[in-house]
Amino acid sequence: MQKHTAPPGQAWRLGAGPFILSGVPPMCSGDLELINASDEKVKVRAIGATGHKGEALAVRGLQEVRLAARLAPRDRARVRAHFFVDPYTPPGKYTAELACGEQREQVVVHVLEKLDVRVAPERLQFRGVAGQVFSQPLVITNRGNVTHTVPELALVHLEERDWFGRSLVYALRQTEEGESHQAYLDRLLREIRATDIRPARVTFHANPREIRPGETREVHAEITLPEKLIKGRTYVRAIPFMSTDLYFEVECNGTPGSNKRRP
Repeated sequence: MQKHTAPPGQAWRLGAGPFILSGVPPMCSGDLELINASDEKVKVRAIGATGHKGEALAVRGLQEVRLAARLAPRDRARVRAHFFVDPYTPPGKYTAELACGEQREQVVVHVLEKLDVRVAPERLQFRGVAGQVFSQPLVITNRGNVTHTVPELALVHLEERDWFGRSLVYALRQTEEGESHQAYLDRLLREIRATDIRPARVTFHANPREIRPGETREVHAEITLPEKLIKGRTYVRAIPFMSTDLYFEVECNGTPGSNKRRP
């Protein structure tokens, strides 16, 4: 790629720094000021960087800033520029110098925090009964630039699929003609209370618990199904997990420990 159509420092130069760039890996961006001191049109595609302060950027990126500038003769403009860094560059403030011929201008780079944890599978499906214990392996990949810690425990408040709709219908079936709406609402409240279940307990087994940027680790999730599950019903819930979500789906098959199917 041709970096520019005229020599830097002679035909064109940078405005006064420092210039501020920021973003989440792999790209940071910001504005630069360019000055065309010639009587010719100038195109600038890249500007080299030097004088890095901070080992992370010296090794992982900021070798050159890329842009797409078109400057008319004697023109002065602010243009958008960007550079790429390694996806796992730690968040922080870094400095370097942009080189335009003999000219050096400081650039300050703010690498922002990137939370990006991938879990496979994202959807955990179980078929069993109240009190049953299941263990599910999870493959967790940290694709962000900060370390994550696997939680030890989560409580999953499983909710029957179409719970409120079913409760509305059951309460309505028990309402006699001529009864007030208050009687219906009282039955609805009793129905919801009767079919609400305690949260399921999920324990996450990991050693060590920390997952550094770029690491992939196997973790085991152990779930104990709660009491009051009803045969033939399916229970669901999504919970926050690190920087993503885990989705649980439990189908009760009605063996001992679960309630009988209601009409």
